[in-house]
Amino acid sequence: MKLTTKFRRYLFQRSMRKHKIPLKLWHQSLLNMPMMQRYNRQEKIRLRLLASDFLVRKSITPVKGFILTDEISVIIAIQAAILLLGLENPEEDASLDWLHNWQQLIVYPTPFYNPRKSTFNPQGILISQPAIEAGEAHYQGGIIIDWQDDQPHPLRKQANQVLMHEMAHKLDMLDGVANGHPPLHANMSNEAWFQAFNEAYTYLNSQVLQGHKTLFNPYGASSPAEFFAVSTEYFFETPLTLNKIFPNVYHQLVLFYRQNPLLKDESLH
Repeated sequence: MKLTTKFRRYLFQRSMRKHKIPLKLWHQSLLNMPMMQRYNRQEKIRLRLLASDFLVRKSITPVKGFILTDEISVIIAIQAAILLLGLENPEEDASLDWLHNWQQLIVYPTPFYNPRKSTFNPQGILISQPAIEAGEAHYQGGIIIDWQDDQPHPLRKQANQVLMHEMAHKLDMLDGVANGHPPLHANMSNEAWFQAFNEAYTYLNSQVLQGHKTLFNPYGASSPAEFFAVSTEYFFETPLTLNKIFPNVYHQLVLFYRQNPLLKDESLH
């Protein structure tokens, strides 16, 4: 083991002795999160470490009168940890490198008015227009969500995971361009990723333009960046739906997030 790795592990262990989420609060928070049922005991141990580290490294700021309780803070951190589980190993490298491009999470109580809502056009260019929204990710800043939409709910076919959606945008931005193509792992193929996502995005757009009702949120047709973010929501909340309509996209996300939630869900039945 490299000296730097040993030192990072020492710093992490020292931090966790002071900042690990209390066990009672952890279990209390899990009661409200159906998605956590798919993880085994060892994975939950890692998720607790990741969530604890998230709370140490990121600031969660309530606005507009929202009351941020300890339980809500932990639930938000768990949502982030679920997305990060296959990307980060806090016991080996407690750097949270995949989150280095943002520090602050702002939480509104309800959907908020944004006079300059940032959206991505099909070319990945950021454009602004007034809108009421549930979340936003800034190129040079943090993430904004509203708790009304982000709070845990029974899993359903139409995915709605606001924080994961916005975190997916920040992952997409790591290489400087929000185009639905985050930095891929060395064992992944850029060509296979592009083919899977481009075919699915093109198909969704054709369905939306023809006025057909879709199983996939039509907001994903806004741009490749939004398609990747919406696909991330479906991957974690309703993997069966994503695998049914866009199996190649699901496979690429299995490789990228290094998780297979569909396989875990099947093992529960």
